[in-house]
Amino acid sequence: MKKFVDVILPLPIQPLTYHISSIYQSRIDVGSSVLVPLRNGKLLLGIVMRCHGNIPNYPTKNLLGIIYEKPLFTPKQLTFLASLADYYLSNLGTILSLAWPKLLGFPHSLIFQISKTANANQLSTIEQLIFNTLQYHPLGYPAIIQLTDQKEANKALISLLSKELVEAVATTGINQAAGVNHYFTLSPTIHLDPLITKLSPCSPKQQALLAHFLSKQEGSIPYASKKELIAYSKSAFDRLLKKKILIKVNPDQLPTSIFTAPLQPLAILTAFQKNALMAIQTKFTNKNVVLLHGAIGSGKTEVYMHLIALALQRQKQVLLLAPEIGLVTHIVERIKPLWGEWLVVHHSKQSHKERLKTWLRLLKEQALLVVGTRSALLLPFKGLELIIIDEEHDQAYKQADTMPTYHARESSILLAQKHQAKVLLGSGTPSLESYYNAQSGKYGLVTLDRRFGQANNPALFFIDLNIEKKRKAMRDNFSLTLLSKLKENNLAGGQAMIFQNRRGYAQYFLCATCGWIPRCLTCSVSLTYHQEANHLRCHYCDYTSPPLCSCHDCGSEQLHNIGFGTEKLEESLQLIFPDQQIARMDLDSTKGKNSYQSIVNQVTAGSIDILVGTQIMAKGLDFPNIRLIGILDIDNLLYFPDFRSNEKCFQLITQLAGRAGRRNQQGSVLIQTRQTHHPLFVYLANGDYEGMYKAELAERQRFFYPPYVRLIKLSLSCVNLSTLQSGAIRLKTLLVKQFQDMVLGPQEPLVGKIRNHFLLDLFLKIPTKSLSGLQRKKEWLKSACSYALAKGPYRKIKILLDIDPI
Repeated sequence: MKKFVDVILPLPIQPLTYHISSIYQSRIDVGSSVLVPLRNGKLLLGIVMRCHGNIPNYPTKNLLGIIYEKPLFTPKQLTFLASLADYYLSNLGTILSLAWPKLLGFPHSLIFQISKTANANQLSTIEQLIFNTLQYHPLGYPAIIQLTDQKEANKALISLLSKELVEAVATTGINQAAGVNHYFTLSPTIHLDPLITKLSPCSPKQQALLAHFLSKQEGSIPYASKKELIAYSKSAFDRLLKKKILIKVNPDQLPTSIFTAPLQPLAILTAFQKNALMAIQTKFTNKNVVLLHGAIGSGKTEVYMHLIALALQRQKQVLLLAPEIGLVTHIVERIKPLWGEWLVVHHSKQSHKERLKTWLRLLKEQALLVVGTRSALLLPFKGLELIIIDEEHDQAYKQADTMPTYHARESSILLAQKHQAKVLLGSGTPSLESYYNAQSGKYGLVTLDRRFGQANNPALFFIDLNIEKKRKAMRDNFSLTLLSKLKENNLAGGQAMIFQNRRGYAQYFLCATCGWIPRCLTCSVSLTYHQEANHLRCHYCDYTSPPLCSCHDCGSEQLHNIGFGTEKLEESLQLIFPDQQIARMDLDSTKGKNSYQSIVNQVTAGSIDILVGTQIMAKGLDFPNIRLIGILDIDNLLYFPDFRSNEKCFQLITQLAGRAGRRNQQGSVLIQTRQTHHPLFVYLANGDYEGMYKAELAERQRFFYPPYVRLIKLSLSCVNLSTLQSGAIRLKTLLVKQFQDMVLGPQEPLVGKIRNHFLLDLFLKIPTKSLSGLQRKKEWLKSACSYALAKGPYRKIKILLDIDPI
């Protein structure tokens, strides 16, 4: 018999055990939402993870109520969240707080009311106050705590709930929360022929509505939504309902919708795409993960669509992940005509109501296509068959600033294991780790190396800035060679893109007299000037300051802006080409809900001649008339202090180049650099991913980096620098006892202070030959961190464990 439940709470703690009173035992299940008391006297909603009869060796509190009997989380989903917590050294409560639909959390979803069997006696003063108030009308939690002190109100509420004098109920039913329409059908006592005869003499609208209603048959039983019927004729609908010819149907009683085929025919695949599709299906017979290494512009999306159709026809669910919200929107606009209502979207810019609707549809419907960002992995899938990770190399799939520091690629493989599903990784420039796994046989590998149609790979040209500056062939930050190509491209009817991976107008201000630079008050970085907003801004904490007229140190008015960002490039190009339409795509210009898609639509329509932007432009966009790409200041990325800098630079330039010449026109990429003889440029010019991969792999093996080791980064922060330094040394001393010389640091990151917190990093390398005990070592690491930073001043040190940092 179920007497106890383990409850997950959206807090950074492990599940807690509660006792189930007899009135709740038959109503509770894994995934149900319950109201529980905490040791500190607070109330909170939790999710049941396990029901059991094992008596704990400590006193347990009682559940105070079941809010949603129908599970909000599936058993497989809870198992996946637990695996995610273990792998990324987080805890289940923290991950639950990320996944939990906010509209169904505490206190938003609850009201308190008098129980039907209430018989109050011997109540305290505060209990009596709350009880008497609830007798007039139900109240939400915020209203109750206003009656008295919050701590006393919590104590009184817990007492009233325990005595079953008061009950907590959900303010919104599941179907209502999901925005489910009411559905109607014919009364089973009505016979069709007499009904039409009866209506025809006097009720033409009712007869017409009934005919419309019957046209919506599913099998032998017709159903129609209230919204649809009222829109047809509200008066006729009301009369048919009043005569009980139509009756309301519970949405849960409706037959499950059956997917048969896409709403429009899928694109006809080329011979190369067909071969790739068949190869993927063959690989899936003995590999759970397959890497599709498809050339940029080869039509990987069309292959995805055929795989999705096959899964939906088996009445299964499919998850298609994209790295950024803007790309999700772009993909959805392209494929929505194929899937219609079978497609749902999930990302963080949606409202809580929109995300809740997706959540509840997944709990009910078997066949659905979900398109989203990495957070979509946390949804309650019931029949998941296929996960597609598009642009699997993209860094946006990694959550690095808060725990859990999960990566969508590795997490999707964990999720697929719970559902016996398959994972398809797609990229034109795969991450070295994924390609290594494919080459070693851990993943299946399928190659699609031909661009779609007659499109050829773009040609790359390298402009030597050393020579250009000696020749004085520069205007602002553009070489005259690049400017002349931009002019020729426009005259030929083509569009162009200019890449600069820095937003804003100027990198920083500099006093020409004393060298003073305006810096952030709480971070160790200079302030970036944004001309459009007319302020200086810190890109780490968002501190802003008005533009300066004089130096704060010497009073000189000779302040110069140094460096250039996308705003400055946009302004310069508009002055150079006044007859062309210049636009910008970066974080500042795409903050609005629809601003990203608006820019994409303008470029696609041809109303923008030159698009200036950051790496957001390189992410899977399909522009038919982009023929020229200009890349500025690439050396900053090439020599960034990161063992992945060559790999990232190759991926970025290749992805940018892939935006050019996607139809029948030859694309060109012009790269301004001072390092024209860098070895990476040889691989780029030849489109030689294999060459880059082998060279980088040799370097990784030589210096002991992934994929030959597993990396764990320990990021420590504290407001006191000396405490942070001594705490980091204390932790390293403890780690060295277990991991010897595989502990690196502590070292200061590039930005050593953010929001008044000083930062230090430790790195831990675990050889792949030692991975058999990886989880045990990670658990030891977590315990060591807790032990080293648990006492004295070290308790003020915050630590973030980043598993597999990028």
